[in-house]
Amino acid sequence: MTGTASAARPAEVTVPDGPFPMDLWSEAVYSRRAIPDTLAAGAPVPGTTDPSQDPLPAGPRLPLAPPPLRLPPSLDSPAGLADPAVLAALLHYSYGLLQHDPAPGGRPLHRAVASARCRYPSELTLVTPEAAYRFDPLRHQLVGLGVPSAARRPFAPGPPAFLVITSRFARTARLYGDYAPRLCAQEAGMLLGAVHLVAAALGLPARPGADLGTLLGLCANWLPETGEHPMGYVELGPEPSTGADPSTVADPASPRAGGQPWLPPDLASVLRARHSGAAIFDPAPLAAPARLLTDLGAALADAPFDDFSCHLLVSRVTGTEPGHLVHDGGKTRRVQDGDPLPLLEQIGQTEGRMSMNFRATACTAYIAVRRGEAVAKYGADAFRRLHLTAGAVAHRICVVAARHGLSARVHNGYDAARAAHLLGLSPDEETVLFQVALGTARPGASFRVPVVF
Repeated sequence: MTGTASAARPAEVTVPDGPFPMDLWSEAVYSRRAIPDTLAAGAPVPGTTDPSQDPLPAGPRLPLAPPPLRLPPSLDSPAGLADPAVLAALLHYSYGLLQHDPAPGGRPLHRAVASARCRYPSELTLVTPEAAYRFDPLRHQLVGLGVPSAARRPFAPGPPAFLVITSRFARTARLYGDYAPRLCAQEAGMLLGAVHLVAAALGLPARPGADLGTLLGLCANWLPETGEHPMGYVELGPEPSTGADPSTVADPASPRAGGQPWLPPDLASVLRARHSGAAIFDPAPLAAPARLLTDLGAALADAPFDDFSCHLLVSRVTGTEPGHLVHDGGKTRRVQDGDPLPLLEQIGQTEGRMSMNFRATACTAYIAVRRGEAVAKYGADAFRRLHLTAGAVAHRICVVAARHGLSARVHNGYDAARAAHLLGLSPDEETVLFQVALGTARPGASFRVPVVF
């Protein structure tokens, strides 16, 4: 689902080579390297600076309304984004600061989506036909980019607006080195999924998109020349603008095209409870609630894109026998019975080591995409597009886990080629891009408190 904003798109759009060369598939997806040396040492790459030194662009600051404590809020506002409370809620619960960890030596600030070592390389920018506004989650404000007056309203009824996702690879590269593009692409997809889900809770029509020409047009007048890469966008408004990319428009019969969206009863509380677990994912070996798989099926069927499959290796879910389930085409089916631990420990082994304690997980999801078809159609840009698709799905899995009191760990410590073989994926066509393990977190020494503006 996508659209274009003619007011924001220049007459000529030059498509660059992009930050994702074809050999990145081999290095970032199929490499068996467990972790970069810099991460193992717990130190930044030599010669780099601290990410806190990345300044926000200069411009007039527009304070946002305090976000509501519940989603959907008790708002009856036909104005949509023109209502300050709706705009504040959308930005805050998509990528705002939700948790604070005061423990010494911990990672103090946590946002609404998962991020590798809390580097948060993504940026979220509201683009309207008049101007662009960068979201500053620390201060819960908008920063005008080329806005002539601080008094200008960030949105008024009329043409659709866009939330554009860009990425500063350098933030993540300071710790992960040349593995950063993979991690940044994954987070961009999760952020796109977060915007889509929160917009649904607020009753806002939202159309996520990946079309490169549209994306570059939206970024043409405000994106820095270096250090920030366009990744994706979500069009917000009552009707899609003209020029939709037919490759990503939903089938009218699909629930993505206007059916009842999947939402937890109180999305705000669920997002505040979302947790990736401890540094080493070693959950308590407890059974997950029976409704977990029902919610996963509904959330996956309502994902913003449909060109993916999700393999669920179920170990311990109340009322469900262990086995291998596959969600594809909006439906979930069982393909194999039996304990999935042998599969999990073969897939999740890199450099002779296990990446986590699979013997205690409740369920592990592997999100696969059709790499061969996408590369034939989009070339190197398939990397970005497919990570947007898989990331949006991964965020939904994390939200479902949080709803049922579970932690969800996105972890790249798996052998993608072995996963494709053991999960029965189409040879040379399908590729696993995400491994998400779900389990009951053990009590930890640190604690988190909510951030309330």
